[in-house]
Amino acid sequence: MNLIKTFLFMILCTLFLSACGKEDNTSTSNSSKKEEIMENKEKLNVKITLNKKIKDNKKILISGKSNLPKETKINIDLDAPNSDQSERTEGIVKEGGKFDYEFSNEEGEEFESGNYTVYVETAPDHFQTVAVGEIFGENGANLVGSNVSDDYIDHRATAEINFKIKNSSKVKQKSKKDTAAEVTKKKDEELSTLKREAEYKIKSIVEDNYKAASIEKIEINQDMSTDQDNKLIALVYLSFDFKNSAQTSYNMVEMFSDDLASKIGTDNNTINQIAVFWKVPYIGEDETLAKFSYERSGEQMIITDKVSSLR
Repeated sequence: MNLIKTFLFMILCTLFLSACGKEDNTSTSNSSKKEEIMENKEKLNVKITLNKKIKDNKKILISGKSNLPKETKINIDLDAPNSDQSERTEGIVKEGGKFDYEFSNEEGEEFESGNYTVYVETAPDHFQTVAVGEIFGENGANLVGSNVSDDYIDHRATAEINFKIKNSSKVKQKSKKDTAAEVTKKKDEELSTLKREAEYKIKSIVEDNYKAASIEKIEINQDMSTDQDNKLIALVYLSFDFKNSAQTSYNMVEMFSDDLASKIGTDNNTINQIAVFWKVPYIGEDETLAKFSYERSGEQMIITDKVSSLR
């Protein structure tokens, strides 16, 4: 009788362990599937299609369909046979991933006959809204697919359409004055873009590296002391917010300034000079108590002046 009971007990134990093993395997399998689903959700397999419509050789209507999120900022470029007709504009993706833009010449003139290309790309991630940036990931890391290019530092969604305009009876002519005005406009746009990128870079360095500091303001100006185009001067106004002695505060702001200048020297070659101004609220609430100035020497920034009342 005892042998029978023992035998039955062993069978029950075996069945119990087998059930537990299956449960563990099922749990592991479900966990793996959940992780796979989450990973797939993080990637956006970008799809973009472009269409064009030409009206009387005077207007080029570009429409796009995509799976990009609403409010995505995009750049739209028109490359024409005549470089004077090349144009870049900014657009935004509407509900349902749609976007459109109309290119037209001044005073209703016709486009020149020839081959044209319209190229669309998403703007850099730091120009996107927070919601779009979360979908794209840092530097567009979540964008994948045949419509994604990594020719830049970041990943960008791209698309292009090629077409020909035939039998154009007019060729747009521009005076030297008009051409010079367009060149100036293009240079101003390039300079504005470089200023925004330089400000973003400085802001990122400060926020990522100096937890004891906060940004009062950042001013980016063109460096008029050089003949080189698109060279900048950065004026960075910071506040040291940790309570310390005057000497310790000086040591900290000097170290932060040197580090910021060093990083800018290697990461952004458009900035020729940088000056860092410091407030220390618990010592002098509204006063600038330290200033450190640097200028470029090759790929480095060297100190040219330091002034402080903290020592």
